[in-house]
Amino acid sequence: MGLDENDVNILNVLQGNGRLSFRQISEKVKISVPTVSNKIGNLERMGVIKGYHAELDPERMGELSAMVTVKARPSELSAVAHYFDDDERVRQMFFLTSGRLLLVCTFVDAHMINEFASRLASIPQVLEYDIANVISVAKELDRAVVAQGVNPITLCRQCGREFREEPMRLKDEGETFFLCSDACLNALRSSIAKNGL
Repeated sequence: MGLDENDVNILNVLQGNGRLSFRQISEKVKISVPTVSNKIGNLERMGVIKGYHAELDPERMGELSAMVTVKARPSELSAVAHYFDDDERVRQMFFLTSGRLLLVCTFVDAHMINEFASRLASIPQVLEYDIANVISVAKELDRAVVAQGVNPITLCRQCGREFREEPMRLKDEGETFFLCSDACLNALRSSIAKNGL
């Protein structure tokens, strides 16, 4: 199920300003308000739109940013990542090839970088790490590239499988559920009939 021209236009508008109303988006992309509402709802349910937030500038707030590369055995990388699940200084975390983990960190004070380095050194699975402070930002865009024909990955509401094919749809009380197969569609239909959601 690829993104159509209206999806692309809506997503481009939202990337520019996520605070716009459906009516304002409708005026910009030249489609009806109900169509905008329906398309945004579908994109949210599919997980293409993860949320809405204010974009803050850490450097303007007097904070320090750093890119941290951590190397571990590939089989131990997930265990290393768990050390940072609840660490507010780690703002983003990416698994890379070759047993590496990239942490995008923000520190409110310079001495916190040294504390963070000490913590890294104490993790037994960490083979090596590198911390590079961000001295200025030359370019920073959203990671998602909005383009017509992009084929989003959908999560099946019934079995949880990720798939790219055109989803089956089930509407119940105004909500649309995306499903990967007839079997999942029938199972969810049966579950709704039996228990409700």
